[in-house]
Amino acid sequence: MQEGTVLNSKAITSYTEHSDGKVDIHIEGGETIKGFDVLVGADGIWSSIRAQMWNEPSARPGTCTYSGYTLFAAESVMHPNSTFFQSEGYFDAGYKVYIGPGKYFVTSDVGSGRIQWYAFLALPPGTKARSSNVQYLRDQFEGWSQEIHACLDNTPEQIVEQRDLYDRRPSVLKSW
Repeated sequence: MQEGTVLNSKAITSYTEHSDGKVDIHIEGGETIKGFDVLVGADGIWSSIRAQMWNEPSARPGTCTYSGYTLFAAESVMHPNSTFFQSEGYFDAGYKVYIGPGKYFVTSDVGSGRIQWYAFLALPPGTKARSSNVQYLRDQFEGWSQEIHACLDNTPEQIVEQRDLYDRRPSVLKSW
């Protein structure tokens, strides 16, 4: 692939689609890059690309609804003899979901002993101030499956991400 074919980490403010199908992108700071064949708007739920494409007034908060859940996510590397792999049925499905009141925990085997995990907690938006997300989650899931705690015990604090989850109304009348 030629250099410049794919551009990442560019904050696109808008785009112009020409009659020949080519696309010019307008970058934050005033730069315009011309002549692309494809524009992939992989900029998430607050997508400025989607807002322009659907002629929406804004792509910022207020255009989506808080789901009621905050997500914590990370990836653990498990030893092959870990408690995590000892329970029955894990490899039949490739993932497990643990559900309780106001929270749930999902694990997914991504190969080579790596487990992606996700903890969903019913919290108000913006709930973040704590010194340790891992300890906070240990406390939240106290008494739950040993597999959850094996994930948390094998996760470095600095890789745990937290974000509030927002939803958009589905649309059957608009398509990409």
